Amino acid sequence: MYRLGHQIKHHHWPYILGGLLIVGCIASGIVIAPRFFKANTMLTQSQSVTHHISAGDTTTQHIAKPLFAFDIPSGWRVVAPPAVQPVAQSWAGTAPDGAGRRLDVYMDSIPTALAINRLLPVQPTGSRLNTAGMVSDNCTNFTDKATEVAATGTAPAKWGGVNFICDMANYERDVVAIGSTAGINDVALAGATGTHLVLLVYTDNSISPDYSVFTAIVQSFTVL
Repeated sequence: MYRLGHQIKHHHWPYILGGLLIVGCIASGIVIAPRFFKANTMLTQSQSVTHHISAGDTTTQHIAKPLFAFDIPSGWRVVAPPAVQPVAQSWAGTAPDGAGRRLDVYMDSIPTALAINRLLPVQPTGSRLNTAGMVSDNCTNFTDKATEVAATGTAPAKWGGVNFICDMANYERDVVAIGSTAGINDVALAGATGTHLVLLVYTDNSISPDYSVFTAIVQSFTVL
């Protein structure tokens, strides 16, 4: 572009510098902006808490008799013994957790023909009992039906090397007894008062049978 006799020069540097400044600002904004908008919250996971819920009362009461002693759940009470000779000493649970559960203790006079549904093998050690296995399944599940005596509804059975009498006729009951390799319903303990034959029988007619109650009683039992 010319003016009369002269060339007019356009100075482009101010525009170029301005443009570079704008581009730089935009670039800086792209880098810096996310830092401002980024969440600055730190999440810390708290330690988990586990609650153990017991199905029943775990507190016990100590029973001491002239010849023996043991622990049973605190809510249990003395009840009339079953109509079986010889006579036992009996305790039973109460609602809400112990209803339908009972323990019969036979000392010296043992019902040798007593038939049961399940067996807990034990090993007599001095004045105390050591469990020698788990409570068996219902004996009708592993006892030969052909060996059942029709007159009594019972059959010879064996669990964990221990012989006992299976109540085949009343297979829906939950009657558990201790037993040893010495013989059927033959468990002998020696205490300060001498050697005594012992038979512990646990019946659980509750909605949810719990044989651990019986196991705990057996493990606490001692002849005096």
